[in-house]
Amino acid sequence: MTDSTTQAPENPRAAAKAAKAYAKATRPWYKKKRWIAAIVIGVLILAAALGGGGDEVATRADSGSGATSGGDGDKAAVTKADPVAVGETVTLEGTKYTVDSVKTAETVGSEFYNETAGGIYVVVKITIENTKDETKVFSDSAAKFIGANDKSYSTDDDGTFAAIGDDEDTLIFEDMQPDVPMSGVLVYDVPKDALKGSMLEVSDLFGRGEAYVDLGL
Repeated sequence: MTDSTTQAPENPRAAAKAAKAYAKATRPWYKKKRWIAAIVIGVLILAAALGGGGDEVATRADSGSGATSGGDGDKAAVTKADPVAVGETVTLEGTKYTVDSVKTAETVGSEFYNETAGGIYVVVKITIENTKDETKVFSDSAAKFIGANDKSYSTDDDGTFAAIGDDEDTLIFEDMQPDVPMSGVLVYDVPKDALKGSMLEVSDLFGRGEAYVDLGL
C-alpha cells in the first residue's frame, strides 16, 4: 500500500534549471555580462579619445594665393583665437583651403540678373583641394561665415545663383577630385554689423575637424 504523504520525485530538468538560475543570480557583479560589456565599451572610448586627437589639428603654410604649396606649417592649431589670414593655406587631415580674396557688395550678379542683399553680401573667393584618395562632394556646410556676433551663416542661395549669372564659379555640390584644386565663390548674406572681426569656419571634407580664416573685414 502506497503512503499518501510521500512526495512525487522531483523533475530533474526543472531542478537543473533552478540551480542554474540560482548560480547566475548569486554570481559576483564583475562576472556578469552586462558589466563586462560596459567595461569593454568604456575602455574602447577612452582609447579612441587618447589616440585620435592628433589628426584633427589643422596646420598652416604661407602659400601666397595658391593652395598647392607643400609643407605642414608650424603645427599650430588654427583656432578662432589664432586664425589664418586671407592668402594663407590651412591644411586639415584631408582638405586644403585658401581664401584668395574677400569683398562686400550690396548687390551681386549681372545687369540681366542680380540680387540685392537683405543685409550685405560677403563674397569669398576660395580654393579647395582634396588631398585624400577618393572623391568628396563639397557642400555649404563645410564653410560657414562666423559673424562678429558669433552667429553662424550658411551660403545664400539667391546670391549664389546671381553670382553664377555673372560668370562666377560656385563650389556648392561640386565633386572634389583628389589632388585637383578647385576655385570658386561662396556668397553670404549677413547683417552689416556682423562684418568686423568675422571669420570663415572651414571643415575637413572627411569629418576630421575644422579651422578658421580671418576675413580681414
